[in-house]
Amino acid sequence: MMNVQKPTSYEYGGEYQLKQAEIYRNRKSKHWKSRIDLAKTLVERYCLPRLQGKPVQKIIVVDVGCSIGTFAIEFAKMGYQSFGIDFDRSALEIARQLAKEENVSPEFVCGDVSDWRGSFPRIDIAICFDIFEHLHDDELGAFLTSIKRQLSEEGSIVFHSFPTQYHYIFFGKAYIRYPLVPLKYLSSSKFNVVTKAYSSLLDIGLLIKEGLTYKERIKKSAHCNPTTPTRLGDLLRRAGYESLFLESSNLYEFKESIQKQFQHQPITHRNLYGVAVPSTPSGQYA
Repeated sequence: MMNVQKPTSYEYGGEYQLKQAEIYRNRKSKHWKSRIDLAKTLVERYCLPRLQGKPVQKIIVVDVGCSIGTFAIEFAKMGYQSFGIDFDRSALEIARQLAKEENVSPEFVCGDVSDWRGSFPRIDIAICFDIFEHLHDDELGAFLTSIKRQLSEEGSIVFHSFPTQYHYIFFGKAYIRYPLVPLKYLSSSKFNVVTKAYSSLLDIGLLIKEGLTYKERIKKSAHCNPTTPTRLGDLLRRAGYESLFLESSNLYEFKESIQKQFQHQPITHRNLYGVAVPSTPSGQYA
């Protein structure tokens, strides 16, 4: 059975972007607050030390795939020289309106990060939040390579991806996770093995029923490439990066009873994030 992949990029439409704008306006009471705080923390702890005291107003921050400009606006408010880049013109129009409401003026560019050359400055900090899971492996590799070409000498990428690879088992339909509940007190290493084996069994069931594995089934979905810390680390290395920090967790409350039930098992985490920098041929940080 053939299952066509979703396209790399597509416009979500004005109605969707307007809803996103309202979420941004109410971000202090939404899960977006956790994501924004995470980006700021990662930049402060891992990116700024590499820039060796460079004044904030001279640090180039680019919100890659910025949509309505969340991180471009937030970092502009902190005094950074901030940009947002996205191919969706309707989203950028909303981003400019939101920036005006917040009394800042980041520059918004319609295009792709691979076009970031010529008149644009080298990127010190590339914010890549909620991008990786939308790209198939080959697309993600090309995306990371494009960013690497545009980074400054001490530049870095800050990323967040959601959902993770086994999210569907623990936070999908209840009957899927039930067999794993009695095993929740196993050590993490043993629970990981059990979860992966169980995922394979589920794939066998899907193959019999639909002729597709779970990964093949979601090829056309928005979140077509959920990943794990290990697999994302491998993808980064193949694209020529070293991870300064790579971690998973549950950033905010969601189906709290399930999170509490599996709280000692990292494989159940929903959010994956970190900081990476280009590596030299020897594997040392650039």
